[in-house]
Amino acid sequence: MSEPVSHAMEDVRTPARGFAPLAALLTGQRLPAIAARLGIALARRRGRPWRLFKTVIVARHADVAEALRRDVDFIIAPVNEAKIEAVNGPFVLGMDRSDRLERERHALYAALQEVDVAALAARMRERMNNRLAGLGENFDAISDYARPLAAATAMDLFGIAPKDEALFAEVARAIFAHTFLNPGNQKPIERRALAAAPILRQWLGDEIAARRRRGETGQDYMGRLLARADLDDDGVRRTLGGMLVGSIDTTVTALAKILIVAVNTPPLRNALASAWNRGEDIYGLCLEALRRWPHNPLVLRNVAADTKLAGTTVRAGDRVALWTQAAMLDPEAFPDPGLIRPDRSWGSYLHFGGGLHPCAGRRINAQQLPLLVGPLLARGVRRNGALRWAGPFPDHLPIRLAEPA
Repeated sequence: MSEPVSHAMEDVRTPARGFAPLAALLTGQRLPAIAARLGIALARRRGRPWRLFKTVIVARHADVAEALRRDVDFIIAPVNEAKIEAVNGPFVLGMDRSDRLERERHALYAALQEVDVAALAARMRERMNNRLAGLGENFDAISDYARPLAAATAMDLFGIAPKDEALFAEVARAIFAHTFLNPGNQKPIERRALAAAPILRQWLGDEIAARRRRGETGQDYMGRLLARADLDDDGVRRTLGGMLVGSIDTTVTALAKILIVAVNTPPLRNALASAWNRGEDIYGLCLEALRRWPHNPLVLRNVAADTKLAGTTVRAGDRVALWTQAAMLDPEAFPDPGLIRPDRSWGSYLHFGGGLHPCAGRRINAQQLPLLVGPLLARGVRRNGALRWAGPFPDHLPIRLAEPA
């Protein structure tokens, strides 16, 4: 057993506070949507990316997709590697092409493919039904519903179950905020991540050691990784830790934005509710809602060596900003982009990355997001207060349900 690590909530909790006016505009729905519509119109007229000092802004869908495919030219390590290694050790989302990446990436996906997602989804549905049954007509869609359910799914999938579930969610959030959402390297965000990192290491390390002592690896994702010969125990811990930190708040942010877009768009709200009541898959509609307000509107890469992208010269060390929100309004990839169309190809969406580094949890979210969204829309959800934030994360969303469970 490792030495206990201090589990101080105040060291890792992301402060809940109001944004300054400009930050509120930038994280809201309206201004980024207007900017994305203008951005794709200008990019289509220009016909190529444009440069802003050492940043190259890429908005057309085909150009974004090309940059993601060209992972030798447009690399991720300068963006993510140092932060990820500081809190977790090496993980595939901080690695460019190498033997280590190929080995660990293969193990990650092969083990995930062996997880019984249908059984996981059945447990998600049971937890969702039980939680909704215990809530009244008025509750917080994030703190009372989405966040504890997403945390429970993460613990179920990754194989750890700390007694303090609230601390578990805050630890994951603190690490996620620094590794992926702190481009300015703000020190308070970094300090929270560095305080959270040893807590997560201990939880994972202790559970891995306990399973080794018992000689039973288990059937969850941790167990599937432990059963492999191509990862040592530290590799298992690093893989689990790297995937776990984004699993909760990515789901919660997506849920909050889908709900708000749906409530503000009656045809979409009605389509989601009707499809759910008919027992149909509503994931395509969820993706369309997120296209109007993505949980992640931008993907960053660095240029490895002088080259060209869609006719624009890019130089070694340049930062490439792949404007996925604008790209998902490109009529070349999304005909009639102003319309909600659930029949679009899932492969065209850019919500969960692409190329060498797509989100590994997208298969889980294809199950989890509809399960979280559908019952609320079917019962006639209404906002009962403003969305409030903790740093870059939606943190509170009071709602009212019109229909009884």
